[in-house]
Amino acid sequence: MKTKAERNTRRYKDIRKAVFIPGLAAFSQFYMFQPLLPSLSESFLVSPAVSSLVVSSSMIGIALGLFMFAFYADILHRKKLMLIALFLSSLITMLSAISWNFNVLVVFGFIKGFLLSGVIAVAIVYISEEVEVRYVGVVIGIYLAGNVLGGMWGRVVAGLISSWYDWRIATLFIGGVGMVLSTFFMRLLPQSLNFNPQKIQTSLKLIYMKNFLKNPLFLGVYILMILMMGTFVSIYNYLSFRLEMPPFSLPHYVISLLFLIYITGVGGTITIGALTHRVHSFRMLKILLVLFLIGTLGLFVEELWLLVLGLSLLTFSLLGIQTVVNKIISQYAIEGKSTANCLYLICQYMGAGGIGSSTGHIVSKWGWSNFLFTLLGFILFSLLLFMLCARRYTNTYKLTKEVS
Repeated sequence: MKTKAERNTRRYKDIRKAVFIPGLAAFSQFYMFQPLLPSLSESFLVSPAVSSLVVSSSMIGIALGLFMFAFYADILHRKKLMLIALFLSSLITMLSAISWNFNVLVVFGFIKGFLLSGVIAVAIVYISEEVEVRYVGVVIGIYLAGNVLGGMWGRVVAGLISSWYDWRIATLFIGGVGMVLSTFFMRLLPQSLNFNPQKIQTSLKLIYMKNFLKNPLFLGVYILMILMMGTFVSIYNYLSFRLEMPPFSLPHYVISLLFLIYITGVGGTITIGALTHRVHSFRMLKILLVLFLIGTLGLFVEELWLLVLGLSLLTFSLLGIQTVVNKIISQYAIEGKSTANCLYLICQYMGAGGIGSSTGHIVSKWGWSNFLFTLLGFILFSLLLFMLCARRYTNTYKLTKEVS
């Protein structure tokens, strides 16, 4: 009889250790180019907006991969899919170091993102299938911590190596570490015991997608995540360019260390996750959007410590927003939870890729202040939109309940 892993068993401990690895390996590759954008801009003689396509192409690749896996993930073996995705993406990252022109680097970025979507699509599904339900939350928290720390580690290490040597050396190093982590992951993660391949139900998936996009609450959080992730990625994409200029004029290795601020996101995930048991998710999301707005306002200043404080606050808020939105989706998606979550991830990465790249033209043409004013507009619109959508959903639910 197939059973789920209980706490204190060898299988549970192996799963708990192993699930930290894919996030660490995947997201270090995924975000490593953010601090390198000034170097890429100089190396390939492209504008800041164009250089950001290296990051955006990976995000668009992930979004398209997630859409495909929404239909095919349930017929593919969980461990094999994650292992192949990690190994091949690491290989592509290493090959990126020999890119002979910028277009090739962008193509490599897209392929890498598409491959990494295989990890993102099934990691949490594997955990929910293989771990006893009482401990699923703990193991998912470990996996998400690996995601956050992987993104931070990739940014910091790539930035430091690039400042000391070259962006190509940094790329080889991150890809090589990904290869090593893939080997550990292969040996440590237990095989699936509770995975049952299912037939592809394309029509049912499409019906679920249509219903979620017609639901005011889900439509509201999807649009909100497009704008918020686009805003967040835009800030991290172009912050290095801002800090290299007066009045800051920071050296590249110092700018790379500022990405350690991303660890505040771990605090955001843990803190907000605990508070959502006491504060209604709708109210918590509004509070976090206001905090994100305040943090963005802090980026207008020319005092480094105030800018760092604002960046810390908006990073904390964004990871908290993701935590609350995940809870809203799991709580309010009565049917088709995996489809609802897939749409959420697609919107998140499409926003990060599309807005994260297009806002670079505002930085180049109209400067940092106008760039921030644009982002503030996105935040205010997101806050207003969610308030309207949540109210409409609540009123519709009450009316339906009264009629029934």
